[in-house]
Amino acid sequence: MKRMILFPVYGLILLMGLFAVMLGSNLHTWHRLTNESPVAELTFMQTGPREFRATLAWGDFCSAETYQLTGDQWRLDARFLKWQPWANLFGFDSIYRIERLGSRYFTVADELGEPRSVHDLHSAELPDLTVIMGRYKGRLSPVDTLYGSSVYDRMDEHHIYRVYRGQSGLLVRKQPRLDGSGAAGGFTIPINTQCQ
Repeated sequence: MKRMILFPVYGLILLMGLFAVMLGSNLHTWHRLTNESPVAELTFMQTGPREFRATLAWGDFCSAETYQLTGDQWRLDARFLKWQPWANLFGFDSIYRIERLGSRYFTVADELGEPRSVHDLHSAELPDLTVIMGRYKGRLSPVDTLYGSSVYDRMDEHHIYRVYRGQSGLLVRKQPRLDGSGAAGGFTIPINTQCQ
């Protein structure tokens, strides 16, 4: 009789444990597939009609570089290596390489006829890890695909643009500048680095 009473109790404990493991696994999967990290921050100052000076901080975020852009919008290009979902669950984050900062226009007619600007942001002397890893394909390879990813938005000196690396590409979020050049409010995402 005692065994018949304990069997359902042990079964219930085992079922609750299995449910806890499945819930934890589901939360871990959600966290891994929605993981983001900042890769660049851009601000703009208008210097003429459709002319802007772009300030770009990226890499270690310790120093900023300035570039002249002509157009209505900015565009940041990167090369991405995306891992298989099972590799991502084991902690492999997408690998990226920022390649270019350029400009674009609102209309196709302006895109075809107006001057554009583009700036190379990576050094050709450094080995390209995304291409090296992208060569290893096959049935058991953790590599899913190698591709380009771009983000763009309006050039507006009243906003700060933060570019993030997601597991499947770049994304951008903007917020009003709080230094007097834009309206107060919004949110702040601190980027903490150890700069010398």
